[in-house]
Parts: sequence; structure tokens; C-alpha cells
Amino acid sequence: MSTILKPGGLHGIAMSELSCELLMRLGCAAAQTVGRLKKRPAVFYVSHDGRRSAGALEAALCAGICTGGGEAVCLGLMPAGAAALLLEKGDADGGFAVTADDASYEYSGVKLFGERGLPLNAEQLAAIELLMPVSAALPAKSHRHCGVISHDGTAAARYLALAAARCGAPKQRHGLRVAVDCANGAASSIAGTFFTDRGVTPLLLCDRPDGLNINRDCGVCGTDALAEFVREQHCDAGFALDGGGACCIACDETGELLDESRLLAILCEARLQSGDPEIRQKGCAVTDRTNLGFLRYAAERGIPLHSALPEQHSVLDLMREQGIPLGVCGRGAVCFGDLPAADGLMTAAEILRIMQQSGALLSALAGVMEPAPQVSVPVRIPPQWREVWRNDPEIASCIADCEQALGTSGRLLIREHPREPVLTVTVEGSSFQQINTLAMALAEHISQGTPAPQEA
Repeated sequence: MSTILKPGGLHGIAMSELSCELLMRLGCAAAQTVGRLKKRPAVFYVSHDGRRSAGALEAALCAGICTGGGEAVCLGLMPAGAAALLLEKGDADGGFAVTADDASYEYSGVKLFGERGLPLNAEQLAAIELLMPVSAALPAKSHRHCGVISHDGTAAARYLALAAARCGAPKQRHGLRVAVDCANGAASSIAGTFFTDRGVTPLLLCDRPDGLNINRDCGVCGTDALAEFVREQHCDAGFALDGGGACCIACDETGELLDESRLLAILCEARLQSGDPEIRQKGCAVTDRTNLGFLRYAAERGIPLHSALPEQHSVLDLMREQGIPLGVCGRGAVCFGDLPAADGLMTAAEILRIMQQSGALLSALAGVMEPAPQVSVPVRIPPQWREVWRNDPEIASCIADCEQALGTSGRLLIREHPREPVLTVTVEGSSFQQINTLAMALAEHISQGTPAPQEA
């Protein structure tokens, strides 16, 4: 795994690729870099999700911060978006979220935040990276000047208070029953109170992290159980989060899934109906993974669209640069112009607020957009074949054949998971039968074409 810092942070298999030694060097380099700029000890918030390795990696990160003379303030189990919001409203100099979002438990990662919860830019990341190699590291602080570690037991309450201030505390309960799948992740400890504060009755699923069950057939990685639960329990809506708490996929009262593109359409339509001119003036940020149905909806409603790379930091950078109020970055993440990072809980809160104010069923709200039929098929590949598959002539030929069959009425996307050796083949078009056949055939072709794993 490359140790080059990127806006998306570091990621890899916990304890081997993403090692404690690496995180110690990262924490130390960040503390020294920021401390030199501030001419005082740097203060960092540190949060984590519910995977087994989180405690050890957090400890290593905090030890590195102290070695570099900084102060580490541990926030505990908390979504990265919540930690970013606390940074925006607090006085810390930066933060780290130990999380791998929707990856399985054996993976982990670190997201880096600067002041006000914003992602670090390339210049800031380069300055930190210069001090990470052992050969370039500055001397560690002595026992007289080393940093300290503290634990903020008020972090959850402060986040919930900020959420109430942003969303508006309901004057009365609205009688809505809402199923929430926490993916056994970072939102597990606060989701119940968060949704109760929104004036609804939450029914929690997968909110018991044991270190190994994060994202295991739950949350955005397995929505069948949530849809069935919504139907059986006669819920008004369901929301599935990812292990890091950034992403949110909904399902309506019938159990039909609503991805980020359909949620974005609901949010846009609500703002249009309220007379807010900003959506038509500034538009939305989208990526090549945004459903074709949303692109058609936006064209019909006169909403300008701005394209960004599918990474969250790229979407957020574009939104900040151009004052765009709403955006999506794929994998269930909706971005708001007034939030420093994607936050699945805040996404759900916005949808609930629209339901409460309109009195409409979620299925009716989702009817503003006709989604293009879409089929996604995951394909696991050997780790050594990451990126290499793009150069395989047989796969390239098969992709070309699929694109020719789709013509102008559809599109084909192949996404490589940022953390795991998995490709996702996604096909959109006008005929479900056609796109399902094409997606399955291409996925099988890729699977058969991958080299066998090398024995150790």
C-alpha cells in the first residue's frame, strides 16, 4: 500500500498495510507540521468507527500526536461527519477519523480534517507527508514537552445539540415509525437519540458493534433485511447507513429502495416547492455515477448540474468553490453546502423533515423522479490485479461490446472499490432485461479472466 497521503486519507488492511507504526508517524508528522504553523501545540480531535482494529489504530495515532507535541482529544465511537461538524464549531486545529466507511472489518482507514472540519488540501498533505519517513522525521518531543491525550465525554451530546440547531427541534412528535440500520458502525451509539430528537420513533437494527460485524450484510452493504423489516413492522420509512456513518440509503413504506440520486431529487424538489431560488441558480454537484433518471429530472426542472470526480472531497471542493447547495458523490453519500462532510444521519433528518412538513408518504415524494433501471454486480479480484484489469484486451473488448449494445439510451460504469479488491459493474439503460443480461455477462467475463491468486 502506498503511504502517499491523498485527500481521501489512508486505507488498507488493518495492522498490516495500515499499521500502528504508520499511524504513529502520521500523527507525529501532523502534530509537528501544524504546531510549527501555529507556533503552539496543535490540538486534534480523533474519532473511530466500530471495527476491531479501531482501538489499536486510534491509540497509535494518539501516541504519534503526543510524540509530535500535540494534544489528542478522543471523541469515541462517532461518525466522521459528526466529528467534522464538531471541528467546524470548535477550536481544534484538525482531526482524524479512524474509519473505512463501507468496507468489511479487516480493513481500516484514516480520514484527515483541517480546521473547520474541511478536508486537507494537497499542499497541507504534502507538508505532513514530508515528515512521515523515518529518515526525514523531526526529533520527538521530550518528556517535558510531549503532548497529552484527553477524552471528551460530551462529544455526542454536543453533536446532537448542533444537529438540533441545524434541523430544528420538532414542536411535537409526528407519529412516524422509522427503521434505522446502523451497519454496526460509528452511528450505533447516537442514532437512537438522534432520531428521537427528530420527533419520530426509531426502530434500530444492527446497532451492536462487536468489532467484526461492521457492514456485514447490513447497512448500505445489505439492504434486504431493512426493506423486509419496514414492510413487516409497517414503518413509514427506513434508512441504512454505512459503517462510517457518511452514507445513507432509504427505503419507502413499501420497502422500495431509494439511492442517493432519488434522495437528491426529493431534496431538490422540496427546495423548489418552497420557492428557494438557490437550486435553479447554483444547481447540484453530480458524478458519473449519478442515476440517469436524476439527470433527466434536473433538465426538466431547469436545475444546472456540475460534474465532479466521484470522491467525496472532490464533490465538496466543487460545492465550496461555486457555492453549490447540494451534491452526491456515489455510494449513498449526499453532501450539503452548509456541512463540512457527508453525514448519513443529517441526510435522513432532511428527508424526515420534508415528510413531516408535507405530510406525504415517502413513496409519493420519491415519485418526482423516474429512476433509470440499473443493475450493479460486484466482482472480487486478486489484490495484485487492481488497476491492471483496465489493460486487459479481452475485458476492454467486452466493455466495448456492451457499450455498443446500450447505445445512447444507457451507460456502463466499472468502479474499483477504494479499499477492497472488488470491482462493481453497473449498467443503466431503458430495458431491465437487457442491462441485467449485459451486467451479468460482463461480470462473469471479468471473473473468469482474472488470474488465480498467488500462493504464499
